[in-house]
Amino acid sequence: MMSYIRSVVWLCLFFIPACLYGQVPVVTLGPAVDEPLDGWDKLMQLKNGHTFWLHFSKKEGLRVAVYNYKRELVTTDSVACSLWDATDLESTEIDGIYEINGQPVIFLQQLVKYVPVFYRLILDPQTGKLLREDKLGELGTVQHRSVYVQENVASHDCYVEKDPNSDYYAVAFFNGAEIQRNDSARQRIRVMHFSPSHELINTGMYYLPDSSYSYFSYIHLTVQGKNKVYLSTVGFNTKRKGNEPWSKVIFSMLSPDSTTFAHHVLAYTGNYGDVSGYQAYLPARDEIKLVLYAPGQRSDGGSGIFLNTMMASGKLRKHHELFFPELSKNVRANLAYKDDYKGVPQRLTFRPDGSFTIQLEALTRYKQGNNQINKLHTNMGDIGVATLDTSGREDETVAVAKYQSITGVCEPFSLYRRTKSEWVFRNKIAALNTNTYLSYDYVQAPNATFVLFNDYLQYLDGNQDKGKKPLKYISDANFVCYRFYNNKSDRLFLFGAPEVTKGYYCMMGASDYDASQRVYATVMISRKGTEKKACVAWIQF
Repeated sequence: MMSYIRSVVWLCLFFIPACLYGQVPVVTLGPAVDEPLDGWDKLMQLKNGHTFWLHFSKKEGLRVAVYNYKRELVTTDSVACSLWDATDLESTEIDGIYEINGQPVIFLQQLVKYVPVFYRLILDPQTGKLLREDKLGELGTVQHRSVYVQENVASHDCYVEKDPNSDYYAVAFFNGAEIQRNDSARQRIRVMHFSPSHELINTGMYYLPDSSYSYFSYIHLTVQGKNKVYLSTVGFNTKRKGNEPWSKVIFSMLSPDSTTFAHHVLAYTGNYGDVSGYQAYLPARDEIKLVLYAPGQRSDGGSGIFLNTMMASGKLRKHHELFFPELSKNVRANLAYKDDYKGVPQRLTFRPDGSFTIQLEALTRYKQGNNQINKLHTNMGDIGVATLDTSGREDETVAVAKYQSITGVCEPFSLYRRTKSEWVFRNKIAALNTNTYLSYDYVQAPNATFVLFNDYLQYLDGNQDKGKKPLKYISDANFVCYRFYNNKSDRLFLFGAPEVTKGYYCMMGASDYDASQRVYATVMISRKGTEKKACVAWIQF
């Protein structure tokens, strides 16, 4: 092992001359504190220069630590709520955390006697104290039979999305449960559209006038300032109507002068199952990009990922399946693959001209054990990243070997949901609550790109082999940064070279990236022997 460590140090020294050509990240560390042992953590880099560290804990509720622009800790305090029960974390689901109108805003729901109740918390951007707490609404009871057809599940949940180009946002109360005798089909799904000052500017009801589909699976919600709200769903039935398909994807639009959605059915999606997706409005092109993932519809050599270009009116302009031949060449050359790379889409980043970057991850689900709660597992494998032009053809690709495992199911687009702070307390056993440390992040800078993740020290070199074990226990892991530039790549240890008794790993789920300043903030855990400390790390790319 010592010879390996010496080789790592030599490798880092060897690549120092490359600093002249490729960017070397600069790290600033905040003061050390005790390692958070339960709950969930999230960082926010605000426009006023402050960094907020939000810690949700079963014992302490919600605590906020505020750092100023000099990276100094200036205050720490608990958030006292009167509506949301901060002590009942196990009944709480966080649906989004955004900076809106210069203020940190937390959207969460909590089960109250089996009824999901949706709350909004607004914090002071200087002190972190609670300024305002609102109950925005509630859904029907969760005590109902699930509706599941062709791997499409009727959604029963609350969702929130903010316009990335403004501070307008929308909240969806999506009641997709089994239809009850007293249910009104026109009131089961409603969307509330809010201004940056948190004023309700419109409420829209979602239903099909012809009742062609009775159940809906939520895909995604997009806000276009004060003008439009776009909602994509899968409509389906439990009984087939004649020769009509069991299901279809529906793209819908809510205008400010209407209280109902206008719908456009994507005809080519007939009988699509297990559909997930992401959509984004591009102001410069006045169009919406809707990306659908339907693994059962993967064609020969295709990805099962379909890029749809929607007009601002909601009509479909064009669509096609994405192919990744260059990424497959990359994994065959560098990761010893024999077949094509078949990763699951985890996050998309669109540029104003319609070109985009797609982050993929190889995911494999399996069952182990007899415990109904913890018997489902997911292996989170190799990383694939592709930068594509406006037509969806590859310009550049990145492939990195990785092998991790979580207790639970990792769904497509989970990296996107993590950036918007979606979280639920799934595991009561702290040792199993490792999701926040796994998967990866990808950072694009003008002259280089970076891939960040945690891994076991002994597996950082070489390709996967039969002897490699998946990363499950984070205390033995180390944080690694791969840098790609000028057709070259190297590996960096940003906090120092790890050793057997000393190392560093990061809470990937707590991280926040400020693209305008190119600063990546994360919670870093340092270990020396049995002693562990945590601190905020700001990484300037």
